[in-house]
Amino acid sequence: MADRTWDVIILGGGTMGTAAAWALSLRGASVLVLEQFGHIHTMGSHGGGTRIFRHAYAEGPEYVPLMFRADDLWCSLENQLGTSILHRVGILEMDAPGYDHAKRARASAERNGVEFEWIDAAEIRKRWSAFNPPDGWEGGYSPIAGFLDVEAGLSGLLAVARRGDVTLHADEPVVSWESTTGGVQVRTAKGAYSGGKLIVTAGPWAGDVLSDLGLPLEVVRKDNFWIDVDQPALFQPGVFPVFATASDIGEVYGFPIFRRPGIKMAEHRGGETTTPQTIDRLAKDEEAQSCVDLAAVAMNGASRRVINGVICMYTRTPDDHFIVDRHPAKPNVVLAAGFSGHGFKFTPAIGEQLANLALDQDAEPFSIFRIDRFG
Repeated sequence: MADRTWDVIILGGGTMGTAAAWALSLRGASVLVLEQFGHIHTMGSHGGGTRIFRHAYAEGPEYVPLMFRADDLWCSLENQLGTSILHRVGILEMDAPGYDHAKRARASAERNGVEFEWIDAAEIRKRWSAFNPPDGWEGGYSPIAGFLDVEAGLSGLLAVARRGDVTLHADEPVVSWESTTGGVQVRTAKGAYSGGKLIVTAGPWAGDVLSDLGLPLEVVRKDNFWIDVDQPALFQPGVFPVFATASDIGEVYGFPIFRRPGIKMAEHRGGETTTPQTIDRLAKDEEAQSCVDLAAVAMNGASRRVINGVICMYTRTPDDHFIVDRHPAKPNVVLAAGFSGHGFKFTPAIGEQLANLALDQDAEPFSIFRIDRFG
């Protein structure tokens, strides 16, 4: 294998690396994926089992067309594999008085024609027995949203990618890489590899792997918790939607019961700055305070008992928009980084963008994802 020259080498076989390999395989490219851990693992940013999938996008209306493209691609993958990845349980986004996350989602929905029904606290309590928001809270409900099964999504993308000329080397950390006018070379602890193009999708390690660029990336420690419920029937998919809230408690979001006891909840805001090498990977029950407080204030039937917790990482940019672009000094190197805690839902659409940038000389990055916006 080491003597072969690949069309594209991918450094980092996590979420976006897997998506890039999938998209490249559909275009007939030969691809080598180098991943320092196993294919699906708990050491980076895709741990925790599930991710929210939503179209009414408070982070910016520019994301909505990309969201619908991702929706089409996830559905196509499901059809090819005969499996379930996207669970459309709906999403309820709620604002306490003085907060505007759900209101910004509503504005994005109106601009892009996304179904997003605006309702008050009384109507929320009427429709979902598990929710009990105080008077004055309001929010929007979108029935086409829901959650993604992370393992099913990533394993599905890799399964289809392997129908083409795609090879994954797991447990093979990259030691160094270089780019010349003639191609790229990547060295690992096990060998050296040559390719025409390089795609860097290194997640929280991107700042180290791309140290020559000085990217303004901040890695933060994030915890996810499973909170026990006293009335499990109220929290099942199909009865209980994904939810996201903004209040004095924080930006707390959560999921219905799925594959393990309890409802998964987390706080999107904040997080301790860390590095992948020094992060504290032990989730402590007391760190679930915002989750249990939200459950006490706005829900029925959810306890204050923490069943389990896991740690992952966000890699944030200053504006919380992604970086998906070519290396400014090395045009045969493409990179994706800084997904800021809201990137997973776009995975196959980002994979397409990476394949386009690697294979098509005239392909342009999305304006909000350009690397030169940082000066």
